Amino acid sequence: MTPVTILGGGPAGLAVAFYAARAGVPFALYERAPTFGGLCRTFACGEHRYDSGAHRFHDRDPAVTADVRSLLGEALRPVAAPSQIFDRGRFVDFPPTPLGLLRSTGIREAGRIGVEILAARLRRRAAPRSFAEFAEHQFGASLARRYLLGYSEKLWGLPADRLSPEVATRRLQGMTVTSLLAEVFRPDGKTRHIDGDFLYPQGGYGAIADALTRALPGEALHATTGIEALECVDARVRRLVAGGRTIEVPGRVVSTLPLTRLVRLLEANLPAPAVAAAAKLRFRDVRLVFLRLARDAVSPNASIYIPDPGLAVSRLSEPRNRCPTMAPVGETSLVAEVPCSPGEPTHRSSDGALARRVVDEVASLGLLRPADVVEWRHHLLRHAYPVYSIDYGDHVDRVLGGLAGIGNLDLVGRGGRFFYSHLHDQMRAARDCVAAWPRHVTSAPRAS
Repeated sequence: MTPVTILGGGPAGLAVAFYAARAGVPFALYERAPTFGGLCRTFACGEHRYDSGAHRFHDRDPAVTADVRSLLGEALRPVAAPSQIFDRGRFVDFPPTPLGLLRSTGIREAGRIGVEILAARLRRRAAPRSFAEFAEHQFGASLARRYLLGYSEKLWGLPADRLSPEVATRRLQGMTVTSLLAEVFRPDGKTRHIDGDFLYPQGGYGAIADALTRALPGEALHATTGIEALECVDARVRRLVAGGRTIEVPGRVVSTLPLTRLVRLLEANLPAPAVAAAAKLRFRDVRLVFLRLARDAVSPNASIYIPDPGLAVSRLSEPRNRCPTMAPVGETSLVAEVPCSPGEPTHRSSDGALARRVVDEVASLGLLRPADVVEWRHHLLRHAYPVYSIDYGDHVDRVLGGLAGIGNLDLVGRGGRFFYSHLHDQMRAARDCVAAWPRHVTSAPRAS
C-alpha cells in the first residue's frame, strides 16, 4: 500500500489515520502539540472536566456514527438538552423558533416580527449578497438584528454586510412560516434542530479523539513534531522537515493544517494568484475561560448564546448538562467562549483580566454571582473558525486551484479546506479520502 503522510493530529488528521489503518495503508502522522485532538479535547480542573468548546456529536451520517460507536460503545450516549439565546433576561430557543419568540417577547412584539417576516418573504429579491441580506429577508429586520446579526458579527469579527450568506449554513434552521403554524397549532410541533438532540461521550468530547488515538499504532504517531518546511519536486511533495528532521515522502500527503499555513509552506511552488488569495483569508481565534462554581446548576441548557454586542462572551456551556460526571456533586461549571483576532484588545488582554471580565459579564446577566466562582482556567484556541467574508469563496477557489497542481496532496478538515464543518463531516471526508487512494506498493517513509 502507498505510505501516507498526515499533517496535523486534530480530529480530521486522526480520522484520516483511523481509516488508513483500517484499510491497511501505512502512515505517519505529525502533530505540533504534545497531545492529539486539536480543538476536540477535554481538560481537567480537579474533579471537573470540560471541553474546548460547546461540542456535540450529531448523528447525521449512519456509517460514521457506527464507526464512532465501534470505538466508544455504550459510552456514546444520547443527550436531549436545549441550546438557547439569553437576551434581556430571558431564554429564547436557538435557532429562534416562532413559539419561543411568542413566549419570550409577548404577542404584540411577536406579531410585529411575524408581519416583518411575511413582508420580507413577499418582496421579490435577487439572491442575497451578504449574511445581513439573507437574515433580514429570512427573519425580518427586527429579529435579524436582535438575535442573529449581532451574534454573528461578534463570532466572525466582521460587519454582517461583509459576511457571506453561507454563515447561515446549518446554524439557522427551523424559523419558517410552516414551523410557526406547526408550533402554534400542534403541541408536539416544535421544530427539531441540530443543537437540541445529540450524542455525547461519557467523560467528555475528547474521548472521541482519545479513542481514535488508542486505535492507531503508536509508532506512527509523532507528537511535538511540527511541520517546518515542505519541499516539492516535479509537482509532488517529496520531503518535509519536522522536528528538525528531514523526512522523505514516498506517497500521498494529507494536510489538515490551516489552509493559510499550508500555502506559506508551499509558497514557492504555487502560482502567485493562489498565494495572494490565501493572504486574504482569515481565521478567528477563541479564548476559552473555564469557571468552577460553588453551586448546583446555572441552567438546563447545553449551550447559551449571548448576542449582546456589548459583551465579549459569545457562548456559554455548562458541561454537566452534557454528562453529569463532568462536575462533582454540589458544584457546576461554565465554559465561556470569547472570539477574537490577533491585534484586537480582547486578544491582547491578560488571562486574568479576561477572566475577570467574563465573570463580570456573566454576573451582569444574572447567571452567576462573583462569589460563586471558586477558580478559573484559560485556553487559547487558535484557528477555531474560518472567517466567511463576503468574498471568501473566490479566494478559497483560487487557493484550491493552485494546490490542485501538486499531484500527491489531499486536504481534509475545517482548517484544511477552510470550511465550517462538524466532526461527522470531517470523518466522512476522511473516510472518502482514504477510499479514493490508489493502491500500490512502494517504499516506507524514511528519515535522514
